[in-house]
Formats: sequence, structure tokens, C-alpha cells
Amino acid sequence: MSSPTNAPAQPTWNGSSEQQTLAERAFNVMMLQSAFFPENVPVRQTVANLAAFIASQDGVDASALEASISAALEANSQIFRRIDEGEQVVYATTRLGYYTEPQIDTRHSFAKRLHEPENPLPIDDLSVVITRTRPALTTIEPVFISDYWQQRSPTTGEEGEIINPVAPALASTNVDADEDEAFEEVVAPVEAAPVAVAPTIVVEKPAPAPVANATSLVLPNGEALDFAQSVEAILADHGNTIQAALSQAIDNDPLRRIVAFGDEYFAEENIPTLSKGDLRRIREYIVEQGEPMPDTSILSDVYYRNPRDNDYVTFRFALNYRLNREKDFEFVGVQGARLWSAKGLPAVGTKRLKTSELGQFYSFLEETPQFDDSLSQTSADDIKQNRQLSRFLSFFEWEYGVLPYDAALKALLPQPLLPEQRTAILRIESPQHYSFYLAELRYPTANRGGWLHGLEDFFKEHLVPGALITLSATDDPSVWTLQYEETSGAEVKLLQQDDKKGRYAFVKHNFYCDADNDLIASQERLPRLKNMKVLTSGERRRLATTAGYVLEQVGQPRPGDRAGFELSIDDLFLGVNVQRPATRSYLLGELAEEQDFLVEEAAVIYFPPPEDETSSDSNTFDADDE
Repeated sequence: MSSPTNAPAQPTWNGSSEQQTLAERAFNVMMLQSAFFPENVPVRQTVANLAAFIASQDGVDASALEASISAALEANSQIFRRIDEGEQVVYATTRLGYYTEPQIDTRHSFAKRLHEPENPLPIDDLSVVITRTRPALTTIEPVFISDYWQQRSPTTGEEGEIINPVAPALASTNVDADEDEAFEEVVAPVEAAPVAVAPTIVVEKPAPAPVANATSLVLPNGEALDFAQSVEAILADHGNTIQAALSQAIDNDPLRRIVAFGDEYFAEENIPTLSKGDLRRIREYIVEQGEPMPDTSILSDVYYRNPRDNDYVTFRFALNYRLNREKDFEFVGVQGARLWSAKGLPAVGTKRLKTSELGQFYSFLEETPQFDDSLSQTSADDIKQNRQLSRFLSFFEWEYGVLPYDAALKALLPQPLLPEQRTAILRIESPQHYSFYLAELRYPTANRGGWLHGLEDFFKEHLVPGALITLSATDDPSVWTLQYEETSGAEVKLLQQDDKKGRYAFVKHNFYCDADNDLIASQERLPRLKNMKVLTSGERRRLATTAGYVLEQVGQPRPGDRAGFELSIDDLFLGVNVQRPATRSYLLGELAEEQDFLVEEAAVIYFPPPEDETSSDSNTFDADDE
């Protein structure tokens, strides 16, 4: 979007800081009023109107601002001219940044042109210059023009012959012979007087003086933009900065003349509105489908519109922009696939844990990114280039059907399209089983992490903890494929959670996927995990509390002056991930800061505090429950 050529000047303000601010705001208001004024035409505005407008934005009393605005404008008298009109005070300025007296240009007035030359034609002679009646002519005759205008005609033939510009049009006119004879008796032919053609005088214009072109511009972030570069190079180097500055300017427009949705901008007055009936029909359509729907489906199924319509792009923008302002609708799409959810749709993802609990579990990914080791095997650039990601499932991820929104998943999955967007709905397809699942991507907030959930049924039916999965992108930005390496099959007594009893138990489980044995919570690996209770969300929130409980239940007793429990790092990492998610570096880093833990090269030792300082509910285990 290019700025207007008559953009207002930016004057220098005088007075105190408050007066400078008020004077600049008053000047900007008057410039909005004079958006299409010439640069030297005065813009007039009363102090009362300026105070009312500024007070409406600040939420203060307008009468209290009039004196301050008058003082600010008086302090900048080189910009504003005070004009007293009785009891009303008017201030005027121009787009030049200072006031100039209006001058009326009379060089080309109609009165002057009408009375040139000094001896104009009489009214009677005007009839031969301009007439609405065309005489009936049988032959091509010259048009009757006054001698005065003939002498000044720029179109002449050889030897002063007048070239008739309307003769070809009259050549095709057919009239009766009687009318011709009658016309010849009344009007005698007029011979054209010879015209003296003045010699052509060629006036050479002086060459324009060279103007120093400004080839650079300083952007708001301090970077220099060189206009000598190509458009592609400018956008590649400064595209994000230019877009941010443009978005900020549009957002700061008090009149809201341009509205935005994502990376699209439209004039607000040109986009249609949606009635309450339209909103009701759209909501009923989405609820009837049972899942969030793309805007293209809403346009085709509800409004019967197709991309060949002339106003398809405008109406599509209007649909997205209007729905985003309604509380009964939520945007859950991504760039290239704009999906809408409506109030009344079933929730996506596990119901066994609250979203606030999952957000607290994964908050360490945002608060301490140095403990995010998801890119230790593959870089973010490789993930973006290959458009796929492979990883091993932990027990917590397998149990609840979630994947952490860590650095690796951020490099693969789409970013939010809107600034305040909280979720995105993705369609996860399994080519190996010809099935699909709706997954909800929760974006991180200020104090909570993000995650992808909704895959609990797929994980429980086809995979085990430690399984190697591959998530890949497709041509549709909202559709992804989930695959795993199939094997001949194996049987294991796998740890599973009993929600009714709030305990863990081992159950026979057959699986046909490739998995890491160190991450499979089996009875052969850690038999003492049996009957370990499921900690509450408050107990699992603190990582040290969870690790201490796991060490007490699974670790080997360590006698001595200071009794404790010892467990290998691999077993502790597996046991902690049964209760809550944690990376290996995050686990060791947090325990190293705790005085009750001793982190050695291959094991961790836990020294429980005295019983009176601990909670019997969180750190004790009743053997009778087994």
C-alpha cells in the first residue's frame, strides 16, 4: 500500500512535553480532516471540537481539556493561526506544517476567458459558431465559422484552406431534392477567406535541475532500507519489519478504515456484514457436521458460493473477519486452512487431565528452554526441509495421547495465524490403518506450555511407550500423517493406569511396532511400579516431589547415617515420566538444585526429610493396598 503523495509535513513542536503531545494530536486530527486537501489550503477547527475528540479517546471531560489545548496551540503559533470569530475561537493550519493565507487564482477565470480578446464577438455572431440545428446539405460544404475564429484556427490545409472536421460525417447524409433546392434558395454559399499561417516557433525548455533522490529510509527498528535494491531483495531483508510497521499503523488508525484478518487487509466499508440469521445458520451447520469446518465449506454449503464468483474473495474475507468478532465462534485454523469451531461442538483431546494441568506440566519448555533437548538428534532446519519428525513416545505421552509442543514440534507444525489464537485443530491420518483422528494443538501462553493431544485411542490401540513414531506434513496444511515401523509382534506385561483405583498395574499387552526397550514400562524392567498410586495434579506439579515419591517406591534402600533411596538415572527417568512429563536434562537440572537429592554419574540418591516435614499423603505407600 503506497502512502499519499501529499502526505502532511512533520513540524517541530514547542512548549512542555504535555503541550507538545496535545499540539501533535490536534495536528493529526486536522490532517485526517484534510486527507484530500491541497497542501496550501487552510484546515480550520474549533478548540471545542478538538477537545471533544481527544477527550472521547482518553475518557476524560472535554471542558477540562479546552484550556490545555488552547495553551498548546498558542505555544506553537508558528504552526497554528488563531482566528477569533466572535465568541468562538478557531485555529487553522495547512498540510505544509504552517499557516499560509489563502490566495485565489484569477489567472484563468471564466470571466477573463469570456472577455478575451478586447473586442469579442457580438451575441448575434455566436449563432454561426455554436448551433444545435444541422442544415440539410447534399454536398460537402465547409462549416460556417466566424472570420475571427477562422484566423485563429490551428487546423488549415494548403493555401489557407479550412479543413472541415465534420465533413466526413456529413457526407453520408441523404436528403430529398426538394429540401436541397429550398436550402440553396435561402442560404448562399460562403467562400472561405484565405488564412495566413504563422510560422511555428519552437521553444526549448530548460533542462530540469538535478534533484537529489532519497534512496534510503530508516525503518522503526533502526535498519536502513535501500530503494536501489530490487523489490524481492527488500522484502527478503526487511519484509517482516515492513509488515509489522504497516500493521501497527493500521491498528493505530482511530477511524478503523482498514481491517485485517491474518495477513489480508480490506477496506472496512467494502466488506459485507452477517446478520443474526446468518450466524445461526453457520453455527447449526458446524454443529451438524460434528467437527470444525473450513471457511470454503461454509461458503459452498451455506451460501452456495464458488471461487468463480466475482465477489468470492471479498465475501470470504468478510466471513472470517465477522466470525472472529463473535463469541460463539472460535478460529482453530492455520495458514492455508481456515477452520472454525462453534459453541456446542464436543471437546477434542483427553478429558482425564485439565488443560490447566497440562499447561503447567509443559511450562518448563517455555520458562527454561535450555532443558528442551528435542533437537539433540535432528536440527530444526532439517525438520523444516524434510517436513517430518521422528520421536520416541514416553509413558505419559502414550497414556494420555499427547505430544509436547517443544522446539522440534514448533519447527514442524504451523504457527498461529492470529495474534490471540489459542488453539488449532489438525487432522491426523494413519495410512497404515485407514483411519483419522482430530487433534488439538494448544499454543503456549505467558506461563503455560503447549501440547498436541487427541491421539489417545491411536496410541493405546497400536503402540506402546517407547514406540518410534513419524509425523509428516501433507499438501493440506491442516492434515498430517502419523506412521510407525511395524514388526512381527511381541507380548509384554505393560504398566497401565487404573483410573477407578487411582493405581498402576501390569496388564498383558500385544504390540506390533518398533520400540525402545529402555522406555517400555514393563514388569520385567521395574516390577515395583505395581500399585504405585497416581499422584494428584498438585503433587505432580513439583518435579522434585514426584521424583522423591518414585525413588521411595522403586529405588533401593541406602542404609547409613542418613538413610535414603538410590535409583539409576534411566529408571528414575522412566518412573518420573509415568507420573508427569520431563526431559532428562530438566530432571537432572532440577534435582541438582535440591538439597535432598544427590545426583551422581549414573544414579540419583534421595534423602527423605523427617516425617513431620513431609506430607504422608504424597510420600508414603501403604503395603496393604497391594
